[in-house]
Amino acid sequence: MACSRVTPNYCDRNNHIATTTTTTTIRRLRHTVAISREIPDSFIDAISFHYNQSSHHDDAATALLCSQDKGVSLLKSREQHTNYLNTLRQHIPINKLICLPPLESHPDCLFVEDTMVAIQDTVVLTRMGHESRRGEVDDSIKAVLCEQLGLKNVYDMNIDSIEGCCDGGDVLYTGRHLFVGITDRTNQVGFQYLRNVFAHHHDMMDAADVVPIPMMSLQGADSGGGVLHLKSAVTHIDEETLLIPEGTFGDILADAMKVTERGYTAVRLPDVLSCNAVVVNGHVMAQDSPCSVSKQRIEQACHERDLGLTFVDTSELAKKDAALTCCSVLLSV
Repeated sequence: MACSRVTPNYCDRNNHIATTTTTTTIRRLRHTVAISREIPDSFIDAISFHYNQSSHHDDAATALLCSQDKGVSLLKSREQHTNYLNTLRQHIPINKLICLPPLESHPDCLFVEDTMVAIQDTVVLTRMGHESRRGEVDDSIKAVLCEQLGLKNVYDMNIDSIEGCCDGGDVLYTGRHLFVGITDRTNQVGFQYLRNVFAHHHDMMDAADVVPIPMMSLQGADSGGGVLHLKSAVTHIDEETLLIPEGTFGDILADAMKVTERGYTAVRLPDVLSCNAVVVNGHVMAQDSPCSVSKQRIEQACHERDLGLTFVDTSELAKKDAALTCCSVLLSV
């Protein structure tokens, strides 16, 4: 499975929830390195979670064939990925975008976000929830982190926690809290591993600031088709502002995260896909969604917070459930 996977919602102009604003001074994280991975030829075989979920196929092989019938173009996918990376390059230091080679035996390897959780100079290599993807945490990633970047605090969940599972798409670090979605891909043991590393071993935050979000228990709400990961439904554009869907599912998710109590402003969007955005050094990369209402609200929120904004088209990648955050990992080292 890929990371932070989403399925688009049609926007409803009549279902408007007013967006609030904040005047509090924002501390912004400084990202100095970005890691991505090239698209393999086998990308056409990547699993489409939402398509398979909604098609009710009797077996995985049939589901995969039907997913391939969606007609993913490798050429167009690579064009969109190149544009994504070019946009990212504009907002990080020169020559600090590291693009790993493709892994042909792992069709989902483009979604590099799932392979690690990085905060400042500390990185956890994840043991991904889907067994077929665990080989994506390969020697090339370890070489970049330990040799090229010289990081000393690199933890490998694959070695340390054979029962723990975690996909990076389930982990949202806002600069104040580490929200961890408990999903089909991330379990309680994986959550505890992250809490031990970031709160206990390195004292980077209080244990209470590492927050589990029970996503599977929220899926009974009307979520527009369901989400695979936490960041399929919520991301941040600064340390005090979250993008969250409108509707019942968004309400329940905001309550589970205690958004108001923890001092966040929620920008509510009618399109779930638009709730996944990348923020890098004061600039937001948002989905070039067909939902004009979502785009207008993101534009307004960025303008009010003095954030730059670029809309990025990943519609071809989205046929394999790609979202923006899953195609890179941002580090502050």
